Amino acid sequence: MRKISRVVATVLYVGLARHLPGSFSHLGLGLTNPFRATLCRFMIKKCGKNIIVERGAWFGYDLEIGDYSGLGLNARLDGPGIVIGNNVMMAPDVVIVTANHKHDDITVPMQSQGIDTAPVIIEDDVWIGTRAMILPGVRIGRSSVIGAGAVVAKDVPPFSIVVGNPARVVRKRDGSPLI
Repeated sequence: MRKISRVVATVLYVGLARHLPGSFSHLGLGLTNPFRATLCRFMIKKCGKNIIVERGAWFGYDLEIGDYSGLGLNARLDGPGIVIGNNVMMAPDVVIVTANHKHDDITVPMQSQGIDTAPVIIEDDVWIGTRAMILPGVRIGRSSVIGAGAVVAKDVPPFSIVVGNPARVVRKRDGSPLI
């Protein structure tokens, strides 16, 4: 029964709900996000309470999302092993990837070398800015801020503000010194 529910929810999400107006649109009438969030409960591995799933968000079955967290407008969460904690805010066009093509053997075409995967963990109370990209294997520490357009290729310590490409810590939210 779970598999049938997942298939029906996926068809409804991909074919309809994903394209409905966003939560902040006057056309949404406050109904579109609850509809998308309900479908997510049947689709993904773990779904917290009171989540927000904005228009155009794309994700896989292996996603885990905590309470009061959101997937931003047109967010793309690509690959297995993405874990999002509680109270995570995500702005539009965020990209999170957990897979990358292998390319070490120069005698074999890259497309024939397979892929490597590494999970992405986003701890509680994180704010991810517009068009930020989080690459495979990254852990974002709790209460951190990821600046708009940042490309995060390394772990982010808790209470950090990171910006840039590649992303780097520019300030600590809790007043502790930069390391």
